[in-house]
This record gives sequence, C-alpha cells and structure tokens, in this order.
Amino acid sequence: MDSTNNLIQDRIQYLRENTDFISAVFDSLIGYAIIAADFDGNIIAYNEGAHQIYGYTPEEVIGSKNIEIFFPEGFIKEGKLQNIVSELVGKGRFNCEGEKLKKDGSRFPANILFTLTKDKNGQIVGFVEIVQDLTEQKQAEQASMQARDKAERVEQLERELNSLTKLSGSSGTSVTAAMYGVTSLRDASPDTFSELVKNYQEVMDLALEQQMYKVEHDIGGRLSTIAEALGFYKADPRDVVDIHTTALKEKIRSASSEKKKAYTGEGWLMVIKLMGDLASFYRNRAFSVNIPTTGKTKNGGADTHLGTSQKEAENEQV
Repeated sequence: MDSTNNLIQDRIQYLRENTDFISAVFDSLIGYAIIAADFDGNIIAYNEGAHQIYGYTPEEVIGSKNIEIFFPEGFIKEGKLQNIVSELVGKGRFNCEGEKLKKDGSRFPANILFTLTKDKNGQIVGFVEIVQDLTEQKQAEQASMQARDKAERVEQLERELNSLTKLSGSSGTSVTAAMYGVTSLRDASPDTFSELVKNYQEVMDLALEQQMYKVEHDIGGRLSTIAEALGFYKADPRDVVDIHTTALKEKIRSASSEKKKAYTGEGWLMVIKLMGDLASFYRNRAFSVNIPTTGKTKNGGADTHLGTSQKEAENEQV
C-alpha cells in the first residue's frame, strides 16, 4: 500500500512539474470544477471551483481518490467513463451533458468537457475534466417552459370563455347592457370590482400560507365562489386578468423579493383555476339555456325547456 501511495505521489509531482496547464488559470475559474487526473483516474489537481461544486476539499481527494467518485455508480458499472476515456484518446477532447455526484450523494446536471493533458515533451500523460453545474440553468428553463404552458392555458381558457359568454348571453339577469363585454367590470361596477379584488387577495394569502406552512385551506372553493360572482356580472377574460393583476400589484408592492416570487407563482396557478371555474360556469349556463328537456308539464301540455325555465326564474329574481 505504501509503495502504491508513493508511486501516486511521485506521479503527481512529476505531472505538476511537467504538464502544460497553468496554475493561475486553473485556480481562477471558480465557477467551474476543474480536475486533472492520470489515466488510472488518480486525482492530481483539484481547483476551488471543484471544492464549491462537489463539496470535497482538495486534501480529501488529491492523491487519495479516484475521479470515479464524481460519477453515479451505474455510469461506472456500465463502462461509460471508460468509453469516454477511449474516445478522448482518439479525438483529443470529449464533451457531453450528464449527471455528476456530490460528496453528500446528491446528483446535479452538468456540462462536462474532457481534454487531454500532455507533458512538455508532448507525451499524453492524463486528462483534465472541466464541469459546469447546470442546476440553475435547468431550473430557469423549466420555469420558462412552465410559464409558457400556463400562458397557453390562459389563452385557451380566454378563447373558451369568450365563446361561452356569447352562448349564454341571452340569459335575463339584472346586469346592465354596458356589462356585456362593452365595458370592463372595473368601469361598469367599481365597487364590485374592488370587492372581488379584496376577495382574491384573501385567497392569495391563504394559498401562500398553505404552501409555506403546509396547512389546508379551501382555495378551490373560494375561487369557485369568485367565479360565480364574475359569471353573474357577465365577466370576460379581461376582467379576470384585471382582478389578478390589480391584486398582485398591491400584494407585491412592499413585499420581500422572496414573497414577491411566491405571490407571483401562486397567482399563476390561481388565475388559471379561476379562468377554468368561470369557463365551467358559462358552460353550465349555456347548457341550461340552449338544451331542451323531453319532460312534459304536470297538466300534460307541451314540452317545457330548460332555457325558458331558467329565464323565468331569473326574471322572477329581477
């Protein structure tokens, strides 16, 4: 064992004295994990970036650990690292994306670049691995994709709401004609709009509390209640967005950056749910207005229609 350790230490000393990588450059790339190894995988150099990314100190790995510790076990067993080294020798460099392993056992996505190391005589003596942690980049990409999906969902619900509003527009409620899409709810009924914004903000607080403290609130039920009120006032997608943006702006005005992010995230989910509930309200209204029943009246007269009954009930309320 001692002779093996001595051999490794001699090789480390030799490579440090004779290889062509520059210490200043090696140490300055803090955002990247840079590890130099011989072809047996023995680690001979390890920069501060590697310490920050992997969690091992240089003293823990240089001369005593194999580069295999930074790869998942299955990757090594399947011979993938050996395949990389073989291709590296043939082409001089190898680049890929894959999973790397930290000291605590957690995995992270990484961009991995291998390049050969030569001594001053041009003899290949090992390789250098340069790793960039892609965790934040992948999270940003995922967040962007989720935002696009949410935006597409909102647009889809807006289209459905507009068509359903037209289908159910013949119902006789006490709402004025100015509110049938001609004027926004904010302008047609400012007090109602303010009350709905207040209710929506209360639901936002409950949603945030539910997320942070793992308590249960009837978020869905409260949003359904708001959707019913919006449906009564013949609200359209513009009104839903107005309520959401007004409530959100007021909530994040003096909030911390962390809370702003939480409100924005929960708000996306809430506005999609509210759009869906309002679409369901109009869908049910359109069904009741336009679909006839096959039943007869008690006195055996002509067939009655849900649309007529609905209108009569609403006129009675007026």
